[in-house]
Parts: sequence; structure tokens; C-alpha cells
Amino acid sequence: MPRPRPSPTPCRPVRELLILGCGHSESLTHFNTNAAIRERGRLFLIDAGWTIKPALAAQGHGFADVDGIFITHVHGDHVFGLERIGYESRFGLNRRIPLHLLPALEDELWTHTLQGSMGGNSEGAQQLGDYFDVRYVTGEQLRTPQINAQLIETHHTPGKLCRGLLLEDRVLFTSDTRPIPGLADLDFTIGFHDVTFQTGNPVHASLEELLDVYPASLRKRLYLMSYDDHYAQFEDRVNAEFAGLARQGMTVPL
Repeated sequence: MPRPRPSPTPCRPVRELLILGCGHSESLTHFNTNAAIRERGRLFLIDAGWTIKPALAAQGHGFADVDGIFITHVHGDHVFGLERIGYESRFGLNRRIPLHLLPALEDELWTHTLQGSMGGNSEGAQQLGDYFDVRYVTGEQLRTPQINAQLIETHHTPGKLCRGLLLEDRVLFTSDTRPIPGLADLDFTIGFHDVTFQTGNPVHASLEELLDVYPASLRKRLYLMSYDDHYAQFEDRVNAEFAGLARQGMTVPL
């Protein structure tokens, strides 16, 4: 008599970091450098620049799939998409998406960036909380139903608050930054790090700076992102010295 076959073990849902875009703010071909945590088709966005809607569509997603957003810093290629998300979610989807925000960024984000276009609509004067469920991030940890992350101090525009993320103690996402002091002492498995192939850029890490500052053992764990459209002439060198170039749509498990 044949033995009964054991029931198959249910597959654990894959939670992954999805690269929605990997381009410099001036790029015409790579979307803004934004990412998402994806699990069971649901998304938690890391930044939302002006290309967020087509970037999501390119991966088969839309705003209805977004359950949360974290903003690393206030520059257009990281926050201008919030206007479209806010309007379409409120008036089209009848929901306010949770916006996880460092308190020190709120005035810069709303008063100095979004209020001019979102501060009034057919219902009268509006505030950020009318479009989003604002949830303040205090301390150096971001804990949400989707993700647990350590906030990493980065070095972008002088005087501008900017934070990267160490996701689940294993995947680093710097957002925009110059080389980060002490990064070699941070324990992570794989990372996505800002780079520019321009010379003399004062707010993004140049390829030469990364080669000078980071040891080879660290560089080989880093994919480079936020790069310029003329990347092809640097691709062989990046592949030799780093993990490679980040690409739209690439994923790594968390």
C-alpha cells in the first residue's frame, strides 16, 4: 500500500526591495532613484519623485498598491510625486496613505515644497494631514507593519537633513549622499549607494571618491544608483570594482 505523500510546505511570501528607478535627477531614461518594499503585491515606498507614477506602472503597480511611504529627504526627485499620490489617493481611492516622516522634515516638505500646489482645493484650505496619514518617525528606527529599518545619517546637501536606511539589518539603501564615514563598520549583506559620473559634483559621491574612500571588500557589496545617462562608458569599471549598477525593476530579498 503506498504511503501517503506529505502535504507541501506553504511557500513563504517573498518580501523584497524593488528598485523603481536608478537615475540621477537629470536622467531622461532611468526614472528617479526611488524604491519600494514589496510583499504579496503590496508596496511601501522609499521616496516618491516626479516619475513615481510611470515607475510604478512599469512594474505593474499603481497607487492603489501603496500602503506606506518614507521620505529620505526633500528634493523634487524624491518628493514631487507626493502631489500626484495625495490627490489621486484622496479623491480617487478615498484613502490617506500613511506617510512616515521625520518631524524635522515636515515644514520643509509642506510649507516650502508642497503647499503651493496642495494647500487649497475645492474643499478649501488644506494641510499635509488632509492628504496623508502622517506618522512621525522618532529616534533612529523606522518600524512599520512592512519593514524594520535603522536610519543612517548620510551626507548630501550641506544643512539638509537626509537619511538612508539599513533594512532588516542586511540591505543598505543610502538615497543621495557623498561617501559616508564609517560605512565600512556597518554590517550589511548588500547595499545600494549613490554615485555620479559627473566631475566636481558637490552633493553626490563621484566614482573616484568611492574608489578612494571605500575598501574593495565594501565596494563589492555595493550596487551603484542615481547615475547619469552616460553611464555606459563607466559600466566595465563599475562591474570590476563594485557589485554592479542598480537597474530598474531589480529586486533583492529582505
